[in-house]
Amino acid sequence: MDCRKHFEMTIHGFLDKLFRRHQKELLAFAERQGHASIAEDLTQESFLRLMQHPDLASIDNPRAYLFKTVANLSKNAYDYEQVRMRYCPDEPIEINQIVSPLPTLETTLVAQQQLERFIAIMDLLPDIIQHAFILSKLDGLTYAEVAEALGISSKSAQRYVFKAWQHLIQHLDNDFLDDNLTR
Repeated sequence: MDCRKHFEMTIHGFLDKLFRRHQKELLAFAERQGHASIAEDLTQESFLRLMQHPDLASIDNPRAYLFKTVANLSKNAYDYEQVRMRYCPDEPIEINQIVSPLPTLETTLVAQQQLERFIAIMDLLPDIIQHAFILSKLDGLTYAEVAEALGISSKSAQRYVFKAWQHLIQHLDNDFLDDNLTR
């Protein structure tokens, strides 16, 4: 039998002996820490951490190591539970209470209908007036910039935008013309 295999068997036997000797008292300790529902998990995790320790020979008191590990794991579980209770209440969330950042289907349909109506009313205007209005009110250009883009005078650009407004006010409801368009 090679030395490595013998060493592994010795370590395995040592850990098995530790588990048999201290498992029940560690379990009771974990339960007293206020975590009866996860006491077995805490106990198993403490043994796993001991098994994964890179230098078992450096641990002077394996029993104390196991108890300290259970205590630390218990504190971590308590801290986690406190955060979870603070930010994740236990009461069930109603699906109707969840607010979606997306508009409802009804809102989307109404907006689509308003847009189609707006375009239909704008289509009744001559192209130059439509372009002046779009450049001024939707693209945010000044009258001078609209005039330059369309090759007309600044005064004509202002007059065309005003005519488009008059036309829209005449054909659309007041609800349609909100503050976002009239600025």
